[in-house]
Amino acid sequence: MPDRPSITYEARPRLRTWRDDISAEWTRFASGFTRENIVSNLKTLAWVVPLTLLIWIYAEREQVAPAKDVAVPFELTSVDADRAVSLKPPQDKNLVLELQGPQARLQDVLNKLRGGTMPQGLKIDVPTTYQVNREHALPTLDLVRSQKIFTDAGVTVLGVQPARLEIVVDEVVEREARIVGPSGVKNLEATFDPPTVKLRGPLSVLNKALASVPQEENGRLLLHADLPQHILRKPDHYELTDVVLTRPPELQDDRVSIVALPKIRAVVDVRQADKTYTRPSMTVTQDVPDGLLDKYKMVDFRAVLQNVTLVGPPELIEAMQRPDFQPQPKAHVVVTAEDATGERRTKVVVYDLPKGVDVVPEDQKRTVEFRLVDRSTLPLSTP
Repeated sequence: MPDRPSITYEARPRLRTWRDDISAEWTRFASGFTRENIVSNLKTLAWVVPLTLLIWIYAEREQVAPAKDVAVPFELTSVDADRAVSLKPPQDKNLVLELQGPQARLQDVLNKLRGGTMPQGLKIDVPTTYQVNREHALPTLDLVRSQKIFTDAGVTVLGVQPARLEIVVDEVVEREARIVGPSGVKNLEATFDPPTVKLRGPLSVLNKALASVPQEENGRLLLHADLPQHILRKPDHYELTDVVLTRPPELQDDRVSIVALPKIRAVVDVRQADKTYTRPSMTVTQDVPDGLLDKYKMVDFRAVLQNVTLVGPPELIEAMQRPDFQPQPKAHVVVTAEDATGERRTKVVVYDLPKGVDVVPEDQKRTVEFRLVDRSTLPLSTP
């Protein structure tokens, strides 16, 4: 028989099962647990975890947040030393803001505004384009938005209340002021060296103060010497150095200052303190133009003031209480043709008193009432 040919069979590939996959993954997983791999992974985690945390914190801080009804005090300022700006009363020196910005930076701004690091609040600089010695309406939003505290922090000012501020822009000027003794003290004579000083301040403030100064001062303001109380209680002659000056209420403004204040010297002679005396009644006469009462009759007029308090040197006050003292103190009221309206008129009385005697401030405001009636309208029987 012929030889049979040899047949070679190829090995049949074995099919991969799920057990094989699991075994391979386990082998790879197990092989990764080497000392070197564990150390490497821990090193990676050491910087990846903190970095991830920092990114999350930064994103949280940069998240935009709003803040409403933020009350902030403010102060008006000017870069020009020759002008002063002020808020017209009765406006409040607080603004109410609506803000928006990154949460952390917004909170930092709020802490500065509320935490005392800015006790005067915002300083709003008024542009020099506004004319002096006039009133203006100042828009607030643009000026507040440009504040450095907001721009540096990336915080946006969405709204401001009030939207406008009524302001006064004043020229800063200098005026002369005369030095006088303490207000209300009449029992002394004093001379001062120098007799006057210069005041610098807003024109409207100085003009308002000037309106309350007696006309005989010829347009000069007044400052009071703050003399020691012990010398006012003891009559004597005194020579003082470095006298302190005080301002009347009209000049008690932080923007008013004394220019180059010198050392004030004073020579003072103090008399015995004034004495008071309440006079039970005082006659009131009429100062009427000639011929006015020929056409008009004064009615409803009370010719006596009750309980008028006088103040003056003790010897003069005591003399006035004697029945033979002349001339007796009295008062009068000035009547003019403009009062002849037939309507009730009220006039402040003018006192006629000996030199050195005056009435207390309350009695300086005493008034009388009267009517001037056309005699032709009165019944014929009326005298």
